[in-house]
Amino acid sequence: MQTLKKIRLRSKEERRFRSGHPWVFSNELQESPKGLLMGEVVELHDSGGGFLAYGFGNPHSLISFRELSRDRDSGFFSEGRVSVDFFRDRFARARAFRKSWFSPDQSHRMIYGESDGLSGLILDRFCGEKMVVDVIQPHSAGMDLHLDSIMKALGEPQDRTGSIPEKMQHYAVLRRDASSREKEGIDRLPVVVMDLRSKTEVRDPEFLRNFRFCVSGIMGSSIFLSADLISGQKTGFFFDQLQNIRLLETLVLRKIRNDRGFLTARVPGDSRPFRVLDLCSYVGQWSVHLLQTLQEREVLPAEFTCVDASAPALEFAKSNLDAQSRASGTEDRVRIHILKADVLESLPGISEKGYDIVIADPPAFIKNRKSLPQGKQAYVQLFQTAIQKTAPGGLVVCCSCSQILSPEDFTEVLSKASRRSGRRVRWLAQGSPSFDHFTRSTFQEGHYLKCMIGQVDEVGAAD
Repeated sequence: MQTLKKIRLRSKEERRFRSGHPWVFSNELQESPKGLLMGEVVELHDSGGGFLAYGFGNPHSLISFRELSRDRDSGFFSEGRVSVDFFRDRFARARAFRKSWFSPDQSHRMIYGESDGLSGLILDRFCGEKMVVDVIQPHSAGMDLHLDSIMKALGEPQDRTGSIPEKMQHYAVLRRDASSREKEGIDRLPVVVMDLRSKTEVRDPEFLRNFRFCVSGIMGSSIFLSADLISGQKTGFFFDQLQNIRLLETLVLRKIRNDRGFLTARVPGDSRPFRVLDLCSYVGQWSVHLLQTLQEREVLPAEFTCVDASAPALEFAKSNLDAQSRASGTEDRVRIHILKADVLESLPGISEKGYDIVIADPPAFIKNRKSLPQGKQAYVQLFQTAIQKTAPGGLVVCCSCSQILSPEDFTEVLSKASRRSGRRVRWLAQGSPSFDHFTRSTFQEGHYLKCMIGQVDEVGAAD
């Protein structure tokens, strides 16, 4: 059996890795990683030659080592590769955890990279009525090299925690189009769709460009949404906001129950609808969940305005809202507007202080350290707009998925936005990523999502 190549840490660079961080950077190694093959499995040793971990090596990335296992006797690694059994084991662990939080028919993130011990691998599972679609994003050279083993492990019969019924079709979508691959030295490639039952490539995957799937709804119910799994952003959808949506729903339900002022549109003689403004709406998941909440409490009529720079995304948002209103027989009491616009520019037709709930959930404005100042200013501008559009006593939701933006910077941004809006905001609740995006305390890079929900003051005085 071929032995694995060994790389060693510098003596003063061991503390972070020993504390649990799964990455090693090239400047932390004793020798240059240039002799490694891209994505091969290597052994990491300390400066004295003691074994630390198995992982992927990469001579073309700043991240020269990505941890896979610290168990020297695991038996999963040889000849520079990872065995299929390793992926079977990691997938089983991931399914066992998620069964506590998601029913088998609810879509979710099944693999979240380092958190699930699979550095550089993202896998979102979309559960439809007749098929299951796994969208796979390999962001590291090592995962890209092992796609055959990943696909084999996914396509095999699974244990009771994750079995897909035989009557269900099972597909895998390989999304190797992310720009992050370039940092790993791997090419961006066209999307490939595989039928995991027949183990053949799907030549005409157009049915996945408008795929309808189930997600968890209010109080244990379900909601169906549609998205483009072939060319939509990331994997086609964002599961990370589900817990924050739950938090907003909880606040809305409580406010509806206790504060008739939140329901002034429903007093006799007043026909003004409950109004929601969804900035950077993408396919409209925040709005659809809120519509279900309002339907549950019979807070209708309601009006939803979705704003996004993408025309295709807005069509999905409108379609998803239409479908939810039809499903409950309330389409005559729900109005839907879409506006294709840059949220950092003027928004024609969007009134000041005119919306009971305003959501600002933008894409990452900050891609690297160099863009931090400009990105912070963009967040201030967007959140200021969101606050100004919120009716007195209404709720505003402000989010950032920029990992580089620290929690302290996020708080600073919110403070500036509130002051510049000329209105006081009482920040009520701090959100977190969904349970399928759980993080390791030693890997804060995985804790990128930030969310705050506030109530805009009736008085309108800034802090």
